[in-house]
Amino acid sequence: MIVLDQIRQFILNLDSKQFQRYLIIILSIILCLIGIVIYRYYSSISFYKKRIYQINQQRRTVKEILERFEIVKKQQTEVNTLLEKDRDFKIAGYFNNVINKLGISQNKTREPETSSEELDNGYTEIKLFASFSNMNMQRLTELLDTLEQNERIYTKEIEVYKPDQEATININILIATLEPKTELELTE
Repeated sequence: MIVLDQIRQFILNLDSKQFQRYLIIILSIILCLIGIVIYRYYSSISFYKKRIYQINQQRRTVKEILERFEIVKKQQTEVNTLLEKDRDFKIAGYFNNVINKLGISQNKTREPETSSEELDNGYTEIKLFASFSNMNMQRLTELLDTLEQNERIYTKEIEVYKPDQEATININILIATLEPKTELELTE
């Protein structure tokens, strides 16, 4: 209480000009402090709003990744089931049967070539490249439709070009299938 009495006595001894000056200084300090508090309050609100937005964006991204992961796992299960059904599938034999069935074996410009590529996902991709000449669009669509009917293979690339002054087209086609890596390949 002694301190308050001293302050009160100090204020009473001031003349009006000094009192006004001290009052303005004190009010200015109070306004500055209030301004600082308001600024900190709104800047922290702004920071946390931005942070919440970033977290929500990351949450959406994670959700999309998890949904895609589930789709990939489902597709992988379907592929494994399909591969287990026909373990002895050979793409070259199947392709030769298809072109013989469609009657386009005479249009081959060379024997189909196969190659394999190790994939990172536990599979080996077997590719078959074939070239045909003097084909028409009907034969091409029949070939593509027949290939599409087999779930085991997929078309990777088709190049269709028309030689000058001819009514037929030439075709280069690349199809592929997957095979699981053998236990020996997986351990290496």
